[in-house]
Amino acid sequence: MKIAFVGTHGTGKTTLAHELVMKLKKKGVDAGFMSEVARNCPFPINQETTRKSQVWITLNQIIRELEAEVHCDTLVSDRSVLDGYCYYVRKFGRAQFLEELIKVHLKTYDYIIRVPVRKGFLIKDKVRSTDERFQKEVDEVFDKMLKEFKVKHIVLKEKQAKSNKHIVESVLDTIIK
Repeated sequence: MKIAFVGTHGTGKTTLAHELVMKLKKKGVDAGFMSEVARNCPFPINQETTRKSQVWITLNQIIRELEAEVHCDTLVSDRSVLDGYCYYVRKFGRAQFLEELIKVHLKTYDYIIRVPVRKGFLIKDKVRSTDERFQKEVDEVFDKMLKEFKVKHIVLKEKQAKSNKHIVESVLDTIIK
């Protein structure tokens, strides 16, 4: 099984993914965690991103997922293949050469959890931008792409998204039947 938390930066996806992995392991599930690849990108990111940056991030996301999937029964990622593309679209517009690859790879996720912008999670970390306007612009691209690509996903409403515990419990209830 493959689960991805998706959304703009600074929403708490990494924390949620870690907490979900811990809960799954406590339930006896062979779960592994995969962190975002953007932090390792050798090219500019955030507002200064380049086409090369976002293509590198997108392709490396796919490669790292393929590598990580063989080491556990359930892979939980704090990003998906869609994430890098949303940053690309925000800056450069749509790219047909990437879209087909992204659409195909999106089908490999069993669950996609859409994490909205949450107050208090956008913090200075020396990597990601703390510009709230930039964060909101990328967030809006996520909604647009999820809808246009007809991606089945779990939507966290703003009220329920305030508590990490509630989110993780809700995801567990959905994936463990």
